[in-house]
Amino acid sequence: MKKFTKFLMAFLCMGIVFASCNKNDFDYEKAEREQIEKARLEKVRRDSLKRIQAPLLEQYAKTKWGDNAKYSDSTGIWYKVDLAAGNETPYVYKGTVNGYGQAGLASWAATLNFKGELMDGTVFDQNSEGIPAVYTDITKAINIYKQAWVQAFIPTIVNIQGKDIRFEGLLPKGLQKNDKISFISPSYFTFDQEEYKTGSTKVTVPKNTPVVYTIELKTIGNTGS
Repeated sequence: MKKFTKFLMAFLCMGIVFASCNKNDFDYEKAEREQIEKARLEKVRRDSLKRIQAPLLEQYAKTKWGDNAKYSDSTGIWYKVDLAAGNETPYVYKGTVNGYGQAGLASWAATLNFKGELMDGTVFDQNSEGIPAVYTDITKAINIYKQAWVQAFIPTIVNIQGKDIRFEGLLPKGLQKNDKISFISPSYFTFDQEEYKTGSTKVTVPKNTPVVYTIELKTIGNTGS
């Protein structure tokens, strides 16, 4: 079963795993220092983007969603959610801890309607009208639409092997059947420093651009279902 390596928020709990090396004189301590420095610089870059983009995202959310706008400080994502009735027995998001002590989420299957927009309302991608998108493994969607989708789906805390692991998901129980969420994400959780050109409408999403997603979840289950 495929696993998501936990996105290590702010890099505070980064686990560093090195591939084996044939050279006996390989300097693991130096490699570790280099990885830590790389992570530090990436955190600085993201913190800078968060500060720059935060006012734009807040203005959009409060203008678009008014009093229904909610904010996740740990991710910088603003969102509005319409929770469905009848989810007293919610889908349970699962995970494991690997041999290096890293917590990971198991993938899941989902059927959904979705739309991706620029802040001016231009649609850059969406499922075909009347035909929900089907993902027997949500990894495929996340590889395209990036980390923001993970945060929209997963619970804030997931119990893994008896331990509560904080994943910073937007919703306490995670996205459930017939829930609908709209959210605007900083660029580092979407296409970041790449352009996105392959959406259904052929609209280009420029680099370093916050985007808005709406996901209406129709079904959710284990991978392959």
